Amino acid sequence: MSSPDKKSMWKAFQPMLRRYMKPQAGLIASGIFSGAVAAAAAGFGLPFMIQHVFPLVFGESEMPPMVQRWVQEMMPETYRDDAILWIAALIIPFVMTLRGVATYLNAFLLTKAGMRALSALRGDLFARLQWLSFSYHDRNSRGSVMTMVIQYTQMVQQGMISVMNDLVIQPLTLVAAVAYLVYAAVSSNESAMLLGNLIISAACVPVVRMVGKRMVKQMRSALAGMNVITATVEETLSAQREVRAFNLEKHQSDLLCRHIQHFNNMLIRMAAWRQSVTPAVEMVCALALAYSLYRGCSDGLTLEQFTAIATAFYFCYDPIKRLGAVFNQAQLMQVAVAGIEEVLYAKDETPEPENPVVLSGAVKGDVSFEHVNFEYVKGNPVLKDINVSVPAGQIVGLVGPSGSGKTTFINLICRFYDPVSGAIRIDGVDVKDITREDRTRNIGLVSQFSALFHDSVFENIRLGRPGASDAEVKAAAEMARVDEFAESLPGGYGYMMGESGSGLSGGQRQRVSIARAFLKNAPVLILDEATSALDMRSEAAIQDALDELTRGHTTFIIAHRFSTLRMAQRILVFESGRIIADGSHRELYENCVLYHCLYDEQVRQEQEVIE
Repeated sequence: MSSPDKKSMWKAFQPMLRRYMKPQAGLIASGIFSGAVAAAAAGFGLPFMIQHVFPLVFGESEMPPMVQRWVQEMMPETYRDDAILWIAALIIPFVMTLRGVATYLNAFLLTKAGMRALSALRGDLFARLQWLSFSYHDRNSRGSVMTMVIQYTQMVQQGMISVMNDLVIQPLTLVAAVAYLVYAAVSSNESAMLLGNLIISAACVPVVRMVGKRMVKQMRSALAGMNVITATVEETLSAQREVRAFNLEKHQSDLLCRHIQHFNNMLIRMAAWRQSVTPAVEMVCALALAYSLYRGCSDGLTLEQFTAIATAFYFCYDPIKRLGAVFNQAQLMQVAVAGIEEVLYAKDETPEPENPVVLSGAVKGDVSFEHVNFEYVKGNPVLKDINVSVPAGQIVGLVGPSGSGKTTFINLICRFYDPVSGAIRIDGVDVKDITREDRTRNIGLVSQFSALFHDSVFENIRLGRPGASDAEVKAAAEMARVDEFAESLPGGYGYMMGESGSGLSGGQRQRVSIARAFLKNAPVLILDEATSALDMRSEAAIQDALDELTRGHTTFIIAHRFSTLRMAQRILVFESGRIIADGSHRELYENCVLYHCLYDEQVRQEQEVIE
């Protein structure tokens, strides 16, 4: 891939700079001013001291006439020599202090602005990832998303601070140094030497651009490698039981080592190209100094004059070298910015309605599917022409083989996805016309994999309704039988769980999740294998609580154990994306072959467990 020109690079950074750096305009302006002062002190002040101040201190030159007249008027003759020496000597710490303080302020203020901007960027990126549809997350692995949030933003953070700092101080240093060279060339009639050095300097530009092109190519490969590494680590750690059960530890370790080796090779190649800028620019700098030495000796320059000019050349070539690194860093940033903007400006496939319909008053919970078709992958339908109407308060069981479309059915009710065609309605309102907040407030979900967070048992239950009182939370916990184990935990309800609810058994985690549903008390309730983590005895213990939970709520129950479906007033039988039967248990057992077979197989398995 060819490196972008300056115009396209500016276009790539402009939206992000406008969005995140504009609020920090005051800090940036102060940092730029400090950088200008530091650049002037370094690029012009130091060479000037070498040529004029140092010789004055050692008595090898005289003060400028205007300064000399001022000293004669202000100082008595007996103190005049000492005063001249002190004035000349004090210029040195003044210039160096000015340069040091200005450099510090430049770096500090721009770093502060960059950190604030990047904190906002990380927050926006994470928030956007949570709002994007499930389809986006299906297409992108967790590894690539984690790399985006951690690595890409870190690259932008480091790069933006470095680029902003060097883009301020290095060009100004270069301008100040060139200004001194012009001054020296004019005062010593050495215009030819100045012109020759500027021509030699131009040789650095194609080198820097070539290196930039190579680095961008390597960086894209390296980021792809980082995605693979992150995905492998996440996949292995989230499947520790399977890894150990099938003795896959060495296999996964070897796989990760291969990915790391490939990633390291990319970084090594990238480092080789990045570091090649320094020797290339220094070689050009050495040629320029050799040319200056030859011309200076031929034209009779003094040591002070040549030393000052050599210092000025250093302050010319060092910024060129740093600007080359900045140019390459900016191109690497562009790779990260492009990835971040894919998230920030990604199309939301389940967008908020432009003219939302508010589910005002008491929501009854009527749910209907009207000629709904859905597919995760184009051309591979998962649900086909689903037509079903569920009146408010009805308890409906969903039965069918794995992959028949049951979970997709409830995902569409929650609007985790939008159908390809058709409509899903709640109380006659299309779910596409209901805001996310309104929709989630009226739909309760207890899934097979209960999501608990690093917090206390009590606060994890309160997530069902964040404004609930302590008494309401405790009542919900008792209804879900959480109190049976919570009181035995260290700290009781205040017990702090680990990541994903570690510290509790699977059944205990599921009870906490069910307690949330009690607390939320939404008119539409979805139980997706809600008792899958419970054994038959534990399930029976909370069955009365589930009966109470579902009473008066439109309820959809997915369960492999038919005992969980005994409360269902109606059962929908799914097969290959279609609803092939609809009725009560007795009707389906007598008239639906698939339901009859599934039920008998379940009974046989339960009998084997009992025996």
